[in-house]
Amino acid sequence: MMWKKALSIIFGLMMLAIPVTLKPVSATDTTIVILVSNNEADCALANYIANLTVNVVVVKTPWGVYDPNVTAEIISYAPDEVIIIGGPVAVPEEYVEDLQNLGITVERWWGENRYETDLAVIKNATVKFQLQLQNRVVLVAGTDLAGIEKALQLAIQERAMIILVNQTTNITRIMERLRLRTGNFTVVGTPVMNQTMLRIQEQLREQLKECNCTKVQVNMTAERALEAIQIAEEKINTAKELAENATNPAIENIIAIAEKQLEDAKDAYNTGKYGLAYGLAIAAKSKAEMVIKLAGEDIRKMIMNNTKMRLERELVRVEAQIRVMERLGVNITVALQLMEQIRAAIRNGDYDTAQELMIKLREEIRTCYIGGKEIIKEKARMPVGNRGRP
Repeated sequence: MMWKKALSIIFGLMMLAIPVTLKPVSATDTTIVILVSNNEADCALANYIANLTVNVVVVKTPWGVYDPNVTAEIISYAPDEVIIIGGPVAVPEEYVEDLQNLGITVERWWGENRYETDLAVIKNATVKFQLQLQNRVVLVAGTDLAGIEKALQLAIQERAMIILVNQTTNITRIMERLRLRTGNFTVVGTPVMNQTMLRIQEQLREQLKECNCTKVQVNMTAERALEAIQIAEEKINTAKELAENATNPAIENIIAIAEKQLEDAKDAYNTGKYGLAYGLAIAAKSKAEMVIKLAGEDIRKMIMNNTKMRLERELVRVEAQIRVMERLGVNITVALQLMEQIRAAIRNGDYDTAQELMIKLREEIRTCYIGGKEIIKEKARMPVGNRGRP
C-alpha cells in the first residue's frame, strides 16, 4: 500500500550518526544531546556549541523528516537533557513526544526562520553553557553552504559569535538584541553571495564609527559546487518520494521547478561554471525543502485520520526504542510481550485493545529507560570535539 512507503520515509530506518572519535562517558557525567536537522545553518550552530563545551553530543535528523532511529540514537547516550535547535518543521514534534514519554527533559531553541533561530541559540547557549566568547562576530549569509562551513571554522578558532544574515538584515538591530559592543567583525562570503555581504559591509561602515572589519572570501571550486548539487539532489529525491502520498496541488509544480534548477546546475557544473552551479543547486534545495514540508503535513494528517495506520506508526516508533535498549543490556522482556500483543490486536482489527495496550507499552518503555539508564551510561560513548562540517 502507498501509505506504507510514506511510513518508510517519514518513520523509516535511516541511521544518520556521523562517524567521529569516541570517548567513554562516566556514569556521573551530565550528558546533553543537541538534536538538530541537517540544515546547514542550524547544524553549524549545533557543532559550534559542541566544540566549545564538554559532554555535549550532536545528533542529526533529516530536515523535516521524523526517523525513529534518531530517537534510538539519543537513547544510546542516556542524556539528562535534550536541546532541539530548529522549529517543529525542521525537527518534527514527534521527537519531543518520544523523549518526554521517556522522562527526558526537552528544550527547543528556535525562531520563525533560520535567522531568528540563530539569535535564539546564541542567547540561550551563552547563558546555559556560560560560553566565554571573545569580542568578535563572524557574519555569513544564512543559505551559503560553503560560507557557513568557513564561518564555523573561524568562529570556533576565535570563539566568536556566528550571525546569519540576508538581504534584509539590520545589523544595528541585531547588535541591540544581543547587546553587542564590538567593532570586530569578520564577513565571510562566496561569489554567489557577494551582493548580500557587500550590503552588510556597507551597513557596518555606515552604522559603526569604529569597525575593525575583515573580509574572508571563499572561492567557488568544483568540489564545493558538486557538494551543493549532491545535497540538492538528495533533498529532491526525498521530496519526490514523500510527494507520492501527498495531496497538495502545489507540490507537483514546485518539484518541477526544483528539478529544472538541478538540471541547470549540473549543466553549469559540466561547463566549468561552478558559481552558477552552486547558486542553482542552493535554489533547488530550497524548493525541495518546501515540498518536504508540505508533503509531510499531508501525510501526517492522513496517518492521524486512520486508526490502523496510526497504531502501526506507533509500533515503528517504539520498536526502535525497545531494540536499542535491548542491545545495550536493558531488560525489555515485558515490553516485547506487549508489542506482540499489540500486533495481534491490530491484525484482528481490535483497535481499542491495541490502543489500551499501547498506553501500557509506553509506560513500560519509560520504566525500562529510567531503570536502565545507568546501564546505558556505562556503555555509552561520546564524540570527542564534534568537529564535523556543518
